[in-house]
Amino acid sequence: MKYKSFIGRGLQIQIAAYFLLVGVLLMLTNHGDVVLWLNERHSSVGDFFFKYWTYLGDGVLLGLVALIYLLRNYYAFFTMLVAIAIQTVLVHIFKQWLYAGEPRPKTYFADQLSELNFVEGVRVNAFDSFPSGHTAAAFTLALILIWRSSSKAMQSALFIAAVLVGISRVYLLQHFLVDIYIGSAFGILSVLIAWFIMRKYEGRENLQRGLLPARA
Repeated sequence: MKYKSFIGRGLQIQIAAYFLLVGVLLMLTNHGDVVLWLNERHSSVGDFFFKYWTYLGDGVLLGLVALIYLLRNYYAFFTMLVAIAIQTVLVHIFKQWLYAGEPRPKTYFADQLSELNFVEGVRVNAFDSFPSGHTAAAFTLALILIWRSSSKAMQSALFIAAVLVGISRVYLLQHFLVDIYIGSAFGILSVLIAWFIMRKYEGRENLQRGLLPARA
């Protein structure tokens, strides 16, 4: 059976460009440089925007979208469920086991706290920095929605939205650039693995419906 490509060539190029550019930036800068650079350029608009935009990666929206798919399309729901499970396991292994206690910017720059700009109303964590779970969740959600969307403009917008969640984590002093870089990779990888596992079931008619009856 021949399967269609998961995402189009245009978005593949965007994703490759993202990983290439951020990867080069990581190689050319020291740990924490991007955090300080972005923090020095904070503004009231940026504070407001990123304070709330970051919630797109807290998992609630991920659960709501999964619920919608449960009601409308079992195949999309189970694929998303597998992706969420893989992403959760990957993030947990690295954050809680392999890199447990990894200092976040607040701790890493403890001797410069008076010089840092904190966003009012945001609780800044101190440890377990690597990788960014919010970024992983945002990219998992974005890739699932991209997979189900036929609009190239919408696909690009969803990808940019996920990237902005990653930037918000650095802006809010919650993570370093490498944290969101690997978090985004985990999110994308989780969806790709889930799709690869589930694609053989795509043709099953009983999975192309949900709990709600199909429209007449």
